[in-house]
Amino acid sequence: MRGATIGDEAGEGTLSFTTQELSRARMFNAVLGILPRYHVDRRWNAKCVQAMTKAVQSLVPDRAIRHSEAVSRFAAANGRKIGLRLIVPKGAPHGLYVHFHGGAWVMGNARLDDGITRPIARRCQTLVAAVDFHNAVDDRLDDTVHDCRTAVDWLVEHLAELQVERIILGGESSGAHLAAEALLHMRQRGKAEAVAGFISMCGGFDLTGSESLRRSTGRSLVIDGPSALRNLQRLTPSLSGREAEGPRFADLSKLPPALFIAGALDPIIDDSLSMSHQWQQQNGNAHCVVFPEAPHGFNRFPTKLAAKANGLVREWISRRLDNGRAKSPRAG
Repeated sequence: MRGATIGDEAGEGTLSFTTQELSRARMFNAVLGILPRYHVDRRWNAKCVQAMTKAVQSLVPDRAIRHSEAVSRFAAANGRKIGLRLIVPKGAPHGLYVHFHGGAWVMGNARLDDGITRPIARRCQTLVAAVDFHNAVDDRLDDTVHDCRTAVDWLVEHLAELQVERIILGGESSGAHLAAEALLHMRQRGKAEAVAGFISMCGGFDLTGSESLRRSTGRSLVIDGPSALRNLQRLTPSLSGREAEGPRFADLSKLPPALFIAGALDPIIDDSLSMSHQWQQQNGNAHCVVFPEAPHGFNRFPTKLAAKANGLVREWISRRLDNGRAKSPRAG
């Protein structure tokens, strides 16, 4: 079976999925179907998860730091300090991947995404900067967006120190929204020429609530659809203008190549479809892959589909950065 795609950037193809891969994904989804859904609009949920995450991380040694695979830095501006977890590859990096974690804008941290970022650093020979932005349990999504913009500003100003020239921005779920806002900010400041690409995994780009989200029910896997819509309604009052609507409603012209990965069972699948369609219309360089039998956040599950999605991301990063190095007068 082939995956549905939108756009076809040069060098991209349509992924195929075996019967075994889809069968095992359905079996895993059957297990998810009997588990309770996460209600992302309940702040006590987010606070409990965040407290448990911090407690566990305080007790478990940070192996990446101890083995010199990761370094903690801070981006400071306007009285705020934003944590950066730098995952360092062996040898000279080919570029910088800036990662924004998911968590419905209200939970998660950079270290929690080591399972995603460390393989990117190792296999793509890429420096990774995972951003520890403000989690909006106080419903101040404006502070979260501001943190992400400050982080990319700092990183762009320190490219020479980091020994890289090219950047790729990306994120998962709510993190993809923040990556998109950071990219739009860079374009506004005239800094987008340093960006070699944009990656979204199950991204949320319509803060008004996409059609698929509004149609979703409490039976959607992993997250409760109606609660996700209520979460948006809690967060967006802190924003104004176009930002309160989301990147889906922005001018997307003059942006770099983009890869969108979506799950066919994700209640926010329309966010990826509409965003990639608009990106393709305005730039001609968007590629969207829809994974069958895949719910929200499926790339973190122990399935072959997850491995294929994460592998696709790493291949795309390597190709984009290698293309940039080939064109650079300093390459070689």
